[in-house]
Amino acid sequence: MRTNIMRLQRICSNYLSAILLIMGLILLVVGVGGWLGWYAAIMLAGVSLIILALLINYEEKEVNP
Repeated sequence: MRTNIMRLQRICSNYLSAILLIMGLILLVVGVGGWLGWYAAIMLAGVSLIILALLINYEEKEVNP
């Protein structure tokens, strides 16, 4: 039972920041879409996903050199 709790805690700590980042990007795109228009929101989503991919790639290189 204790190993299951520890495993769940490790999964949550590893992916919590990524989940929050993705949720934040979705809310940002929806907000910009309502404010400026959907074309601007789609461009912002593309830029955000490119930046997210670069951040994930950089983090993986730092963890596994």
